[in-house]
Amino acid sequence: MSDDRIAHYNLLEPIGDGGIGEVYRARDTRVGRTVALRVVGPDITADPSRLGQFLQDAHAAAALSHPNIASLWDIGEADGAHYLAYEFASGQRLREDAGGTAMNLRRAIDLAIQVADGVAEGHSQGVIHGDLRPETIVVTPKGSAKILDFGLARWTRGGKIRQQAAQSPDSLPPDAAPLVAYMSPEQALGGGVDARTDVFSLGTLTYELVTGRSPFAATTATDTVVNVIRGSAAPPSQVNPSTPAALDGILARALMPDLARRHQSAAALASDLRAVAATLAPARVDAAQESEVLPLDESPDRSAGALLAGALAAAAAAAVFVWWLLVHR
Repeated sequence: MSDDRIAHYNLLEPIGDGGIGEVYRARDTRVGRTVALRVVGPDITADPSRLGQFLQDAHAAAALSHPNIASLWDIGEADGAHYLAYEFASGQRLREDAGGTAMNLRRAIDLAIQVADGVAEGHSQGVIHGDLRPETIVVTPKGSAKILDFGLARWTRGGKIRQQAAQSPDSLPPDAAPLVAYMSPEQALGGGVDARTDVFSLGTLTYELVTGRSPFAATTATDTVVNVIRGSAAPPSQVNPSTPAALDGILARALMPDLARRHQSAAALASDLRAVAATLAPARVDAAQESEVLPLDESPDRSAGALLAGALAAAAAAAVFVWWLLVHR
């Protein structure tokens, strides 16, 4: 590995460090595409046992293929450096995209459905995310949600903070509050984790998109963990009066501390959200807001209309040419 290259990837610029190791925007010279290249740190690679466990998790994540999951394309090693090459998801993290305020209701639910669909695909392959929060979701310029770091929660900073919250909540660092606000009660209590843990995090995310407010966040990380365990969130319609009553019931179920009463799958939550979305008007983009609000993927394809118009014009020109030939024979 050189300062500007690893294997067949040219390193363009550092873009973050998520706990596993540094992440670079890089160029795959074999296929000519931009990737997010994560170089695995020595705290994992120095221990053969930990490295083996990490690679096992990475290979499980690489098997996932869904439009709402940032794909893991390559797992490799060069000159002693281990790396993961991900699809480069351009856009804004969900926190920045939401802007700390309640979103347009239809758009908020659309994004929640996309994330739930991606999570459901992971669950169908036996992979739990375990660290869903606004920082692990990117919203692309076309309005699509992309879930990052699927299946690697026990290696990321967010996953480690969740483990620390369960073992020693009083020792959490001050900046941990925004991370633990999305954990489930069973995570906070150090219990078993399954698909319903991601359902709880999805419910928390959806609540925040709809209301602009986290249901459990408090001044300190410790108090936030206490709120999560208590599981008492005000109905979203009390925070945002435009919220349909049906959504109150759906999110109350998604945020149930009792696992048996919670949605049993992300697919079930997505189905309930779709039922609410069907009753709402599509999100619209006003001309004055066009630079601020991302269009939904379901908006009409203008390029297709342009191609059709071009084809009709070409057909008309051909007809005129044939007519000219017949007249001048």
